[in-house]
Amino acid sequence: MSVTSTDIVNQALQLIGDNIPPVAGAAPDFDDSAAGKAASYLYDACVQTVARQWRWDMARNTVALTLSGNAAPVPWTYEYLYPPNGVEVWQLMPASIDDPNNPAPFNFVVANAVVNGQQQRVIHADLADAVAVYNNSPNENTWDSMFREAVVRLLASELSMALFGRPDTEQALLQSGAAFETIGEGKQG
Repeated sequence: MSVTSTDIVNQALQLIGDNIPPVAGAAPDFDDSAAGKAASYLYDACVQTVARQWRWDMARNTVALTLSGNAAPVPWTYEYLYPPNGVEVWQLMPASIDDPNNPAPFNFVVANAVVNGQQQRVIHADLADAVAVYNNSPNENTWDSMFREAVVRLLASELSMALFGRPDTEQALLQSGAAFETIGEGKQG
């Protein structure tokens, strides 16, 4: 059975109760109902928040990084573009590993830089031809059952405040929904 973003939102709405009609459509737009509009602000932010809490194996992906074309700032040697579908880069490693049972860790930092006239997330490192191991936010069909439950519960909490909180609180939460995506991006653990 295929699981969609609509299924996740509707499961969260069931937790809230109050006979809220199910939403239609899919992330990021959903429908024009109050719950659909709230979900369009909150869904991706809740998924990414849960994705950053632990290093979920179902989200693990590996990709060769692309140089940004900029000179790296001191003390780094290379500047790479952040993976476009990346939620969080966990590790950098060389393209080929001499001993796969003992990969040496490499230091890196996530920063921002102007690349081709636009500010973008980048990775600074001292590793040539780096490969990133990262969370790529896979679709709902690949989610671990505990990950799904965590997303549903966080989303239910956020939706209940957005839909049934005080009007001033409701408006503030809906306007700040996208802020979840940027919380902690500057910190790497």
